[in-house]
Amino acid sequence: MATMEDVAKLAGVSIATVSRVLNGSGYVSERTRYKVWEAIEKLGYKPEPSAKILASKRKIFRVTVFTSTRILNLLKSHRILSEFYGVILRSIEENCEKLGMETSLKKLEDFSESDNSDGYMFVGGDVTVELLKEVKNRKKPFVLVDHYIPGERFDCVLSDGYDGAVYAVNYLISRGMKRIVHIHGPLHFYGFKMRYDGYKDAMEKSGLMPKFYECDDTEEGTKKVVDIMLNSCGVPDAIFASNDTIAFWIIGRLKEHGLRIPDDVSVVGFDDIVDAENFDPPLTTLRVFKYEMGSLACKRLHELLTKTNVHPTRILLFTQFIKRKSTK
Repeated sequence: MATMEDVAKLAGVSIATVSRVLNGSGYVSERTRYKVWEAIEKLGYKPEPSAKILASKRKIFRVTVFTSTRILNLLKSHRILSEFYGVILRSIEENCEKLGMETSLKKLEDFSESDNSDGYMFVGGDVTVELLKEVKNRKKPFVLVDHYIPGERFDCVLSDGYDGAVYAVNYLISRGMKRIVHIHGPLHFYGFKMRYDGYKDAMEKSGLMPKFYECDDTEEGTKKVVDIMLNSCGVPDAIFASNDTIAFWIIGRLKEHGLRIPDDVSVVGFDDIVDAENFDPPLTTLRVFKYEMGSLACKRLHELLTKTNVHPTRILLFTQFIKRKSTK
């Protein structure tokens, strides 16, 4: 049977760090947290419930976490793409336990099935207005994570993509770049829409012409968009991508065209997934605080379940600009 010492050895960290990850106490970087999680899963380590949870006399709430088949497939099939939602889902699991909430994960498409949940969480941008009406009819508290539908006043937690995009574009402009292109995923996902709006407004405020292309959020589709961009308007000074994965695909295609990063083109991503630091070149990006998003969503749902601060709230987390070698 695996021990905490085994987990620490495999992850290359101290036992104290493993303990902090398991107990949610003290600061642990997302990269280190991810390494510990991977070690726990590889070893099949099952920590004992904390004394705090065992001693708790609080009511145990049953919470169902829903996410789409699209996201679940990404979690299984693509390590890089899983690093965003994988962190959020693990955070929800850990932080709900601390608050006395038992979680189960189900497909979003199965929401219409009956259940005995006390509340719900919906992770990702695939939740529709029609589904939210059905959710509301059940008269149970719920929180959206990494999603927001303008005009629908439901509790949600997401990163401030607008502010992050403005910061990134202003940085590029401050470095003397003017021909800045934005390549983004489908804008019906609110996260992409926020970043698009921030890019567009920052460019226009500086008196520059926005130039943007939409890809289908796949490697093949992104590479085709890069080809179209190069053929239609030439080599830009910089490209701002709506997430890190798209940025990786962009850089790969630019290299195939013989372009150097960042000497010929600077590239900025968004999210700061675990592999961003180890990419070639290491990716400049906006760090989204994914673990904190999950933690805050748990706390917000617990407030709703205990009828504390019940007025709907939209919680935005600022991003952090991380300068690496993909930009000048």
